[in-house]
Amino acid sequence: MSDTLILNADGNPLSVVPLSAVSWMTAIRLTYQDKVRVVSSYENWEVHSPSCTWQVPSIVMCTEFVKWSRQVKYNRTNILLRDMFTCQLCGAKPPASQLTLDHVIPRVHGGKTNWTNIVAACKRCNHDKGSNKKIRPKVMPHKPNYYELMAKRMRFPVTIRDESWLQFIAWPEDLIEMRPPKKSV
Repeated sequence: MSDTLILNADGNPLSVVPLSAVSWMTAIRLTYQDKVRVVSSYENWEVHSPSCTWQVPSIVMCTEFVKWSRQVKYNRTNILLRDMFTCQLCGAKPPASQLTLDHVIPRVHGGKTNWTNIVAACKRCNHDKGSNKKIRPKVMPHKPNYYELMAKRMRFPVTIRDESWLQFIAWPEDLIEMRPPKKSV
């Protein structure tokens, strides 16, 4: 559970894809190690040890600038995001749980598992295609860059834990979902 927004030393989130957030325990550990400073804390949420009490941080900022890699990781979420959670064979937009990853050139024909050979496909299309290498997606796959994924990600809702996060993330208001953290001791 990511309850604390982590900002770079310049006041911007470390990452938007995914939104840079850490667990409250990690935030307290980083604070104790002087790697971050607390920008704001949750009201009425503190944690205790036998000898100390800490306010749980809502937002922390790195004490030193972190050069963040803008290299896009190859994973299912980023493939689905690149393809806008749309089946590239029929154009359907089923729930993400109903989308699969399909090899454009099937593995049995030497197809590799990489950015340029994998597309999002609904279960039915993936099953119907099987190992047929003649069936092609509507849009051929490519390796996206960070900014392309970031622009696409900002078309979907984001869940934030505290209103104070709003001043640091530039997201369309109608796509912001507020879900306060479940407080634990």
